Amino acid sequence: MSLSTVVSTFYNFGASPAAGRLKLISSSGSTPTVTGGLPNDIPNTDPIAFYFNGGSGTGIRVLLVERVYHYDSSGNMVQDPCFLTVYDPANWTKTVDRSAAYQYSDGKKLLNVYSINSPGGTDAGTLYGADYTGTDNDNGRIFKLIHGKTGSTETLTLDSHDYQFVPTGSGATAHSVDSVFNTESGTDYVYAAAQQYSLSGSPSNPANYTYYNSIIVKLDPGTLTPVSGGGPSASLAPNVFDLQYYGGSFYVTALGGAQWNQYPIKWNPASRIQKVSTSLAVTDLVKAAVSGTTADSDTFDIRSLAILEDGTAYIINGSYDDNFAFRGNLWQTTVSSLDAASDSLISQLTNILNVISISPPVNGYLWALLPADELSKVWGMLGNTLGVYDASGISGSSIDAATATGWSASQNPAFNAISLAMPTITRRGRRAIKSVRGFVHPVLISRAGMSQDEYDDFISSYAGK
Repeated sequence: MSLSTVVSTFYNFGASPAAGRLKLISSSGSTPTVTGGLPNDIPNTDPIAFYFNGGSGTGIRVLLVERVYHYDSSGNMVQDPCFLTVYDPANWTKTVDRSAAYQYSDGKKLLNVYSINSPGGTDAGTLYGADYTGTDNDNGRIFKLIHGKTGSTETLTLDSHDYQFVPTGSGATAHSVDSVFNTESGTDYVYAAAQQYSLSGSPSNPANYTYYNSIIVKLDPGTLTPVSGGGPSASLAPNVFDLQYYGGSFYVTALGGAQWNQYPIKWNPASRIQKVSTSLAVTDLVKAAVSGTTADSDTFDIRSLAILEDGTAYIINGSYDDNFAFRGNLWQTTVSSLDAASDSLISQLTNILNVISISPPVNGYLWALLPADELSKVWGMLGNTLGVYDASGISGSSIDAATATGWSASQNPAFNAISLAMPTITRRGRRAIKSVRGFVHPVLISRAGMSQDEYDDFISSYAGK
């Protein structure tokens, strides 16, 4: 029986004390079920977890990222450097214990891990990651972790090389979101993307964000410095959050601007799926509509793209109303149809296989599509429910955060992140494990500088209270 598995993390600020949990969720083609995970709570954190290829013959490992916070003298919640722990998923024993925060060569600390890209083969044990926001709201970085083994002891070291993005927008900060390791004609590279925006006023008001074109750069994997002709280039659509590789090119998904929540529905016409060549040439494939009503299928932000090994492609577009209820569509098409498009609306693609309306609207802040190649289906993270979908719609039913964690629904537990688990799936290119987290509102990526009252109001709105 074929089985597809994701690693999911959750947080529960309604618990006392607040805590996170890590679960493995699997599907054989129908309703997902919990099939494993850490047996204990992770205290006072909203965690993220990533499978990776371990070095020195250690096999598959799980990196747990614990993001922690404190309150300053004004009552603002301030993010502290994160902590990293490595587990063996065969028995969930710690192989690298949590230690002091990791520190870059310039003395700044690893703060806010957003994604991890783990090559395989001879490159196993090297993890390339995106640190979304630097300490003191500095610009985000691309970093490199080295996992290995000395005698019987496993180690995890932050390499001395990193790349820090430089914003091009006026008053903007660059936020590192994703990276891809790729080999071209025997030479390795790391591609990385960052969004950039400025903020004036409260972070809970989307009108206070100004987004600029996102940045892409092609790096030497050893020194993490730009290669010749590798940028950086601010040529991607605003508010990019995903970079993935397929068939010799990269595909970028961008929200196009701020995350709106109002009625009538507001969306970003600059939202795009773009194709990027290895020389960093950018082609606009599909876009959101410039005008229209919610009855039109293109009047939403483009949220996520998943490409299966066979070339089937799934797209989510959608937007939030004033009650933070998400409505939109799940599209099934092909990557060849995407490639043939030229700045088209999704509905104008030449080979739309199916469109599933997301109805009734759903609550929750996280959405992502992950390929479930073993099932010829796709994982759909829609707000606070996770399911498996194909051309006929959802297979079985979805699983919500309360069911997956065992926490009471009254405490409003929530999915924090999902990524593909190994070894049940082999990603494209030298057995690389690629994390895909989907779009997350900037407020929920980093709560630094946000008052507790503002944060509580924000979470309450998302929970549909």
